[in-house]
Amino acid sequence: MVVAVGCLIVPFLLFIGASWLAYDEVKEQSNERLQRTLDLLYVNVRTTFETEYLVTTNVAELVDDYSNSEIRANETKLHEQLKRLVELLPQVEDVWVLDETGAPLVTAKVYPLPAGFNYADRPYFKAHRDGKERNVSELTHGRVKNIDYFQYSVRRQKPDGSFNGVIAVSILPSYFSQVFGRASEGQKTVASIIRADGEILARYPGTGPGDRVGPNTGFMKTTAAHPDEGSYSLGSGVVDGVERIVFYRKLPNLALYVLYGAPTSSVRDAWLDRMSSHLIFGVPATLGLFLLALLASRRAMQESRALELLRQEQMRREMAEESLRQSQKMNAIGQLTAGIAHDFNNLLTGIGGAVEMVGRRVTQPSVEVTRFLDLARSGVSRAATLTQRLLAFSRQQPLQIESIEANKLVAGMSELLRRTLGEKVKIETVLAGGLWRAKADVAQLESAILNLAINGRDAMVAGGTLTIETANAHLDDAYAAANAEVTPGQYVMVAISDTGAGMDQETIARAFEPFFTTKQRGQGTGLGLSMTFGYVKQIGGHLKIYSELGHGTTVKLYLPRALTEGAAAAESIAPHATAAAGSGPVVLVVEDDPVVREFAISACREIGCTVYYAENGASAIAQLEAHDDVALLFTDVGLPGNMNGRQLAGVATERWPHLKVLFTTGYTANAIVHHGVLDHGVNFIGKPFSIAALAAKIKSIGF
Repeated sequence: MVVAVGCLIVPFLLFIGASWLAYDEVKEQSNERLQRTLDLLYVNVRTTFETEYLVTTNVAELVDDYSNSEIRANETKLHEQLKRLVELLPQVEDVWVLDETGAPLVTAKVYPLPAGFNYADRPYFKAHRDGKERNVSELTHGRVKNIDYFQYSVRRQKPDGSFNGVIAVSILPSYFSQVFGRASEGQKTVASIIRADGEILARYPGTGPGDRVGPNTGFMKTTAAHPDEGSYSLGSGVVDGVERIVFYRKLPNLALYVLYGAPTSSVRDAWLDRMSSHLIFGVPATLGLFLLALLASRRAMQESRALELLRQEQMRREMAEESLRQSQKMNAIGQLTAGIAHDFNNLLTGIGGAVEMVGRRVTQPSVEVTRFLDLARSGVSRAATLTQRLLAFSRQQPLQIESIEANKLVAGMSELLRRTLGEKVKIETVLAGGLWRAKADVAQLESAILNLAINGRDAMVAGGTLTIETANAHLDDAYAAANAEVTPGQYVMVAISDTGAGMDQETIARAFEPFFTTKQRGQGTGLGLSMTFGYVKQIGGHLKIYSELGHGTTVKLYLPRALTEGAAAAESIAPHATAAAGSGPVVLVVEDDPVVREFAISACREIGCTVYYAENGASAIAQLEAHDDVALLFTDVGLPGNMNGRQLAGVATERWPHLKVLFTTGYTANAIVHHGVLDHGVNFIGKPFSIAALAAKIKSIGF
């Protein structure tokens, strides 16, 4: 009898103990899963508000040179610029620029502005009028558009610091609701964005204007005690009567919290599922303590292996998520910089062209005039270089890809590097035998190696050794899974290593961001690494930084292997000379920007061309019909109306087969460039261009 009772009691006590331990383990795993999901939502929300900050900064740069009356007078132009700025941002419903009275001046998506609207009564407008710099408003119902949104807004100031109005970005709560819905792990999970005062801005499931949490709720009490992050229990008194555990985290520099919660019953259900499986094996254990011990031991070993596999999978997932977040961040910045660089190239074409024409017209300039002209040319050149680096970072520059020998290119740069880096830096090269040929744009690759070498020199203040190494490399599926935008396959590696101060992990994480630099003010633009990053990604390669504080840095460039040989033809540069009128071809210039069009016309005439011009595709066809002697169509890729430059060229060459075409643009357009490489047979000159470069290009076409 004693043995029989023991066989019943011992398994029962063991089962109770195992249940208690299992419950704590299931609860911990559930909380970890909730925190990982909150991490994903937090990064998405933070990136979104950082994007809105960039939008308001760019809008401020567009309108700060105008008075409020001038903004209203230039509404059409500014509306188009604002529209281009936000058209690729799904979370942005509109961008508003208000004057000091609350009247709207211009928006990104409403044109023309309807009369009679004023927003001086909005709380966010009053806050800015009273001196607040940044603000996130409550959820409100739109007056112009019958939708719900909230505003991310900044204060506009006059030069004397007085209030000049507001820039407001309207954000759709439905955008976040969709993001939260995709990330949620069950029908009863909840996710939301809540202001510190309890105002609910977005929630899954959805919300409406005026929804807020009360002052005595768990959210308000817990955030008061732990303002940065934490968790609290949501009792059964809520609307749907479901008890939940909720985790939250505060956004930096904003009084906003991101929350994610799940029912506490999910822990109990998971625990019951686990213990049910234990119970199935526990009943036979009553037949003998030996069988129970054996079964428990086997179960423990299986769980240990499963937990180890789970931890490994968790580590791989965290690495992949971090790589994906960094990639999304860089892509968002790249979209903004590409648009800015495009407009900047048009401005530089007009400025540089005007300076060049003045230099040609003044036959015997004084020393002072010559000095100022040189200063202007230098400024245009530096600005053009800056925009090219921005386009390189955003992967919006046309490339001439060819099959190259990396060893030959590195060896050819040795003398240039020695002169550039100085005597304190020792240069060593380790060139691999049997190196594959690589696909690259030679000029861009040389610039990338030179930039990395200069960065290495600057990191070695007292001098040191710079090593350039080449090797064949294979990036496998596991490496590609852990690094975003990497395609498994064969690559040619070019590694640049220095013995300098090295970088910490935080610096490495931001190293590719435009204008980020650790150098002293005036010693660098912060575009060298970002340009290299954009170029390598554009050709389908990969870039990786390995660094340790006090032990130097290695930057590895992985260039795609070239399986076929071939090279792009180089262009010759014609000397600066003014050609006789009529000595060049008859040219039709098609350009919608009046400043750029005027310079293009003058430049063509300067090299002896007879010129006709048009501002869009329809008028260009009319000019071709009126003048059958046109031999060259010189057109911008981006044109207003229903016909872009490539479509215009297709129609024109079909009707006039003898006609030759030369394209120009301020950034890569999909009409003539695909996968970062110019289409075969396309004649192209980038903005800004000089008269000499245009003459050389026209000559290379065959005139």
